[in-house]
Amino acid sequence: VGEAPEPELLRFFPSLHRAAKPPVSGLLDMQRVSRPVQDHIPAPQPSPQPSRRPQGQFLMNHNHLQMFEDQVLCPICLEVFRHPVTTACGHNFCMTCLQGFWDHQATLGEALYCPQCRESIPSRPRLCKNVTLEEMVACLTQAKGQALGSSPNLAGPRDVPCDFCSPQKLKSVKSCLQCMASLCEKHLRSHFEDQVFQGHQLLEPVWDLKSRLCRKHRKLRRLYCRTEGSCVCGACLLEEHKNHDTIPLEEERARKEVEVRKVQANVENQMLIVTSDSQKHRGQMAFLSKLTQTTRDEVNTCFSEIIQEIKQLQMKVLDFVEKEEAAALGKLGSSIQQSHNRLLKLEGDSIWLRTLLSSRSDQQFLQDFSRLKHFPACLEPLMGTSCEEKQSFLQLPETLAELRTRLMDVGLSFINQILLKGIKMNAYEVLPPAVDRKTLLQCYCNLSFDPTTASEELFLFKETHSVLNLGILLEPFAAGGPFPGFKQWPQVLCSRGLAAGRHYWEAEVSNSWVCLGVTYRRSPPLSGRPRRNIVYLLGRNPYSWCLEWDSLKFSVWHNNTQTVLHGGYHRTLGVALDCGAGCLSFYGVAVAGGVSLIYRFLAAFLEPLYPAVMVSSGASVTLKQHPES
Repeated sequence: VGEAPEPELLRFFPSLHRAAKPPVSGLLDMQRVSRPVQDHIPAPQPSPQPSRRPQGQFLMNHNHLQMFEDQVLCPICLEVFRHPVTTACGHNFCMTCLQGFWDHQATLGEALYCPQCRESIPSRPRLCKNVTLEEMVACLTQAKGQALGSSPNLAGPRDVPCDFCSPQKLKSVKSCLQCMASLCEKHLRSHFEDQVFQGHQLLEPVWDLKSRLCRKHRKLRRLYCRTEGSCVCGACLLEEHKNHDTIPLEEERARKEVEVRKVQANVENQMLIVTSDSQKHRGQMAFLSKLTQTTRDEVNTCFSEIIQEIKQLQMKVLDFVEKEEAAALGKLGSSIQQSHNRLLKLEGDSIWLRTLLSSRSDQQFLQDFSRLKHFPACLEPLMGTSCEEKQSFLQLPETLAELRTRLMDVGLSFINQILLKGIKMNAYEVLPPAVDRKTLLQCYCNLSFDPTTASEELFLFKETHSVLNLGILLEPFAAGGPFPGFKQWPQVLCSRGLAAGRHYWEAEVSNSWVCLGVTYRRSPPLSGRPRRNIVYLLGRNPYSWCLEWDSLKFSVWHNNTQTVLHGGYHRTLGVALDCGAGCLSFYGVAVAGGVSLIYRFLAAFLEPLYPAVMVSSGASVTLKQHPES
């Protein structure tokens, strides 16, 4: 009786060992419950004790189970471990939860880390199941099941709890309109045994009994009044709700649930759109980061090479200056030497001439004078060397200044090219705001068909701005015209091209195969074959966008790509074009005047767009006109 708690429990849940020391009897009961079923070792018979366990003992065991359960909850899903695994830092998780968390990190390009302590993990480890911890979880689950099995009447999540039970709520079996409460089997006995409660009206268990009870007639509200939008009882139909449109609550809820589910589907669809858009942006962020780093490396490499080339050019210019300096100094040195030699000779001649003039003998003077005829001093020209600035490298600073100016011009031109070719972020509407028809009509434009672009199969009615296809070819097929190839199909353009601003127009279409859209006033080149080519049909080329109704479903086309849409037939369709935002929207116009978005294209429109229609055999389209536009 006095043995210690199982070491496995204390090893996995040390907080229990520190928190409190439960009574020995409670731990013994826990041990009996947590042992595997195949252990058929009989428990030792206790000393004389009451054969029946006190209620407090059961509650204490339940509290212990709850404390144990808090220790085996996954930090990610907050549920009891399923296939538990342990990280290197010592934290436990469900295997699928941890794998999913790390997969999400890998998708975002983030480094792996522990979800609980954020300790980084250099490489993704191979996860192995913690067998011991899984056995402990199995023992705990089994013990909890046996403990709850002793109280099968406890109220579950879907059961109506008894209003008088405490602290654990039992499942109620009846609700009393007079007591305004729900009762379990134990607390219901007084209604059968005591005469005071004999007249009370009992019902099947009701969740919101107080709000469901009619305060005036003290009866349960089982009906819904559509006229006033409130819940009523049967007696209310005979008084203030007489002749009102009523329906059982269950049927009205079923009808309302359909509307709620539509809204829920729309919300979930928007969540998917936003999630997809966010993932796309994360991918773009990673791509732009890599692209920017690559560009940064290329810029550094390019400018390093440019600097190296400029340094080499600098060395060449300096070498040229040194060579020019050496050549010029050499010429000047030679000239100085020649001048020096000439000066020495002239000095000798000057001395001889002075001697001649100082001679006192006339005879000697006349004899030596004959040598003067052969004297070279007065016959040889005097040659000197001059440095002309205009023909030397003294003008090099002007040349360098011109080079610097040209380099600055090249640099500015390069920067302008970068600014023109840089990353441009264009804003777009992921979830466009709701718009009403009154706002759209403010930019309405009255359109008319251009007869020169109409196929020979079509009948145009100018007064009603309508086009009709009777399937009768009045004239032979003509491949030429202002819009080659366009007439191969029963199509027609509007005469007005839309190039800037916002525009809106509406058209009534028959319940047949029709296309409503816009196109550039050009088409792919003709193939030379007389038969129809699908590339000239609206939406089957990169120059046009259209909404198609084929008498069964809606779909949109662009560049021969189809997107099937959900929704029924609309007799009146609206088209909104915002050239600046690059947005083309198609709306369904209700009889009451409201509009609902069918589809929205986002594109960069580079040319004027012409409204166009395709009308199959037996179909018709009418452009609606608004005088106030």
